[in-house]
Amino acid sequence: MNQETRRPLDSIDRIREYFAASPVPYRFISATNFNLMGLHEWVGNWQNINLVDCYDGAHPRVRLVADDRSRNFTSLEEINRHLLERGLAGEGSPQGEKSDAPAPRALFLFFDESIEASCHRMGVRIALPPNRLVQEIDSKIVTTELGDQAGVPSVPNRLAKIGSFAELRRVAAQAGLGERWVVQTAYGDSGKTTFFIDNEVDYLKVARKLSAEAQVKVMRRVNCRGTAIEACATRWGTFVGPLLTELIGDPGLTPYPGGWCGNELYPESFPAAIRQQALEKTKALGQALYQRGYRGYFEVDYLIDRDTGELYLGELNPRITGISAMTNLSDFSARTVPLFLFHLLEYDDGVELTLDVEAFNRAMLAQGAQGIAAQMILKYTEEPLQMITAAPVSGVYRMEANGGLKLERPGYDRRAALGADEAFILRILTAGEYAYKGADLAILFVNQVIGDDAGRLGPTGLKWLAGLKGLFGFRALDARERALLARVRTPSINKSGPAR
Repeated sequence: MNQETRRPLDSIDRIREYFAASPVPYRFISATNFNLMGLHEWVGNWQNINLVDCYDGAHPRVRLVADDRSRNFTSLEEINRHLLERGLAGEGSPQGEKSDAPAPRALFLFFDESIEASCHRMGVRIALPPNRLVQEIDSKIVTTELGDQAGVPSVPNRLAKIGSFAELRRVAAQAGLGERWVVQTAYGDSGKTTFFIDNEVDYLKVARKLSAEAQVKVMRRVNCRGTAIEACATRWGTFVGPLLTELIGDPGLTPYPGGWCGNELYPESFPAAIRQQALEKTKALGQALYQRGYRGYFEVDYLIDRDTGELYLGELNPRITGISAMTNLSDFSARTVPLFLFHLLEYDDGVELTLDVEAFNRAMLAQGAQGIAAQMILKYTEEPLQMITAAPVSGVYRMEANGGLKLERPGYDRRAALGADEAFILRILTAGEYAYKGADLAILFVNQVIGDDAGRLGPTGLKWLAGLKGLFGFRALDARERALLARVRTPSINKSGPAR
């Protein structure tokens, strides 16, 4: 289809109308629908293919694929392959068959080459960049190099092979990185593969992991504040979302000291100059990604040096992420369109967008942080495996005078809870399931500032956390359950929700 025959979309209203009437089947295939909550309200033929029953069967656009408990999932890709092959069977036009119906578009948080092959065989189109390219860019080493090329530098660092503490000290000294460092491996969740090293004792705790890497990123330790922002690289330019704060390593929420555990969006969170810098740097990264062939949604973490005010590139996630719900359910998106619709347009050959990208970004910069919204990701933080005996239903809750949370009504709409004293809880694990260290239990969305300047929960956040934890109950495993688990190599079933 050439440019002359594409359908022109010249306004936000036209984009809304286009997706509301689109016959194209969009399928978000993931353990839960958390990351793209609410998209079904904008896209007429949208469906979530999920493993976890967060809504007790009440969500009209969630199709559950049964977990028959005969297997132990060890990765999100395994879950998604299970969901794809059982949830989309018969929807596409397999190789060799012709159909006038539009092919289903599959969207994943994580996928691999075997999922790409399955989609090709089933006649399902993946509306994402090739996995090979995603994997390449997902490397923190590649991200650092890409940022440098785009004029978006990281915290002062050196990429190097590290085989001993002496070598680490030598590399750091040559690069002027001081005596305290943050070291990252190329791949992995930041909470599990970011190491804070002050001395040889710290180094020896992670020496095996670091020496196994071809290169690691050794950074100067700075007194920093984390931020997060999403954007979408398209053939029309890069659309940029609002800048969010980050909660990192709060011990009440996560067992991982460097692990992401929440975000906030409110006007006073950042000075205008920082927002402007984040916008410009994200546009530069979007352009650099597009030149490499990467199309669509991505997320960037920036680090603000509290001592100098410098804004550094932290990491780049080439995918839908854990802040996607915050971005796409924001007040600005509710008044205009979710940022993710530009991703879908990028993968739609039948449209030509004539919207002014710069005007959209200026409006986002001015209005994107209006209102107050926050989310906290509650993981099970204890060491011993336990059985969940009580869990909340997903829906709207209100905080009572004693700090407890009272269910107002079950539901699946986060924006049904917009009052200052209201929260929307998305339950992930429920009663009768195993709670293992690091398991996602629930996500709580509120309309108050919950963090402090250190990136941890403040007094208001701690009240909401106590209320949320009060809705869960646990018990120790009995002898039969312990014996059963002893026969399973990996006790966790890896039912992850947020997946940053």
